[in-house]
Amino acid sequence: MNMGANAETRPMSSGGGPPKRRLRNYLLDRRFQLKYTGMVVLATVLVAAVLGYFVYDHSRGQTEAMSITMAMQPDLAPEVANDLEGWAEAQDRKVLYSILGGILALALVLGLIGIIVTHKVVGPAYKMRLLLNQVADGKLKLAGRLRKGDELQELFEAFANMVESLREAQAREVAELDAAIEQARESGASDEALAHLTEVRDRMAMTLE
Repeated sequence: MNMGANAETRPMSSGGGPPKRRLRNYLLDRRFQLKYTGMVVLATVLVAAVLGYFVYDHSRGQTEAMSITMAMQPDLAPEVANDLEGWAEAQDRKVLYSILGGILALALVLGLIGIIVTHKVVGPAYKMRLLLNQVADGKLKLAGRLRKGDELQELFEAFANMVESLREAQAREVAELDAAIEQARESGASDEALAHLTEVRDRMAMTLE
C-alpha cells in the first residue's frame, strides 16, 4: 500500500480542540481505497441502471398503451388527447430523472461509505507501519492505540504485547547492567571501562523513554 503523507498527524486547531476531519484524512492509501470503493460503486450503479431501465420501460409501455386506447376512441376531443399524451410524457420524464438522480445519489453515498469503511482498515495498517518503524529505530514505547471501531484490533493488540515484552526484557537488561556497573566500580574498574559501560547502559535506557 502506498500510504502518503496525508496521514501524518495533523496539528491541533487554534481553538485547542481536535483537528478537523477532511476527506483527504480518510484517503491514507488512495490507490487501494479508491480502487475497491470504485468497484463497489460501479457494480451497484450497473445493477441500479438495469433495474431503472425496466422501471422506465414499464412507464413508457403504459404511455404507449394509453395512446393506443385514446386512438381507439374517435369521439375523444383532440385537445384532450394531446393534453393526456403531454401529461404521460411528462410523467415518463419524471420517472427517468428520478432514476438518474437516484443512481447518482446512490453512487455518491456508496463512495463516501466505501472511503470511510476502507479507512478503518488502512488507518490501523498505516499506524502499525509507523510504530514498526519506531521499534526498528529502537523506540520501545507505543504512542496511542487504535480508535474504537477500527479494524485489525486483535493484530494491533498482539503487536502491542510483543513491544511490551521487548520493553520489559530491555528494562531487565538495563537493571542488570546497572548492577554490573556498580559491581565494577566497587571492584576498582578503570574510569574508561566504567564510562564505556555507562554509555551502553544509557543507549539501552533511551529505548524505554
